[in-house]
Amino acid sequence: MTAADERLALDVIETSLSTSVIGRASAAQNGKNDNALPELAKNELWESIDSTNTRAAALAAAGAPEGVLVLARQQTAGRGRHGRVWVSPPDAGISFSVILRPQIALTRLPLITLATGTAVARAIEASVGVRPGLKWVNDIVLNGRKLGGILAEMPGQALIIGIGINVRFSEADVPDDLRTKIEWLERVVGKPVDPNLIVLELAHKLEEAYNQLLEGKTDEILNAWKSYSTTIGQEIESKNGTTAGVVRGKAVDITSSGALLVEMENGETTELHAGEISIRRLDGSYA
Repeated sequence: MTAADERLALDVIETSLSTSVIGRASAAQNGKNDNALPELAKNELWESIDSTNTRAAALAAAGAPEGVLVLARQQTAGRGRHGRVWVSPPDAGISFSVILRPQIALTRLPLITLATGTAVARAIEASVGVRPGLKWVNDIVLNGRKLGGILAEMPGQALIIGIGINVRFSEADVPDDLRTKIEWLERVVGKPVDPNLIVLELAHKLEEAYNQLLEGKTDEILNAWKSYSTTIGQEIESKNGTTAGVVRGKAVDITSSGALLVEMENGETTELHAGEISIRRLDGSYA
């Protein structure tokens, strides 16, 4: 594998895509006599950008069609949940956002994060040969550390799905307080990883998951997510999942709306619809 192969390359991705929607907006636009601007249907690869989700949202607001991809080799102010900043050094990871325009009930939209998580896990497993786990609601984990994350947003009429995956870091890239908390693929497999192969698998697996959402296959989405879950069966703590304050208990299932069902210490059950959870360690602490 050459150094060039180890960088995201839009021509490599576009010539090898086998999808119908994701990454195929420009091809679908050819021959149409509507008012969509051809420039807005083009996929983008940025050397450096503040946030691929922000860029995708701007394109969507300007009328970009479903399926447009925004990729970046470096992201300087990527957004995570709760306003956190997701920073990726040059060529250290995959920053991936896609514009979708699903015609479904709003009540089904929370499932998109779960469906996307499964797509990411399957793509990594197929392209790299390691099996990551999924921590509710939006974390991709490996070896107990964070490998990536998902941020689904709905500005206006479009759904923007953002995905970040750690591919390669040097120890110098990682702040001291994060060195035991994050993971990257090349450290795990011990050899170079081609991010283009991951993106190709990701586009394919994400389109499969998106079609399941559109077709109302809720059980398939939930069962697939649970097969990768590192949360179900664990003792968890949530400080912001409900208005009631701290919730501690055992995560027992996922509801049809994508909520985490927790059996609390008093024997009652509650549903967490949002927020961040920590999983109980052997020493009794939560992380």
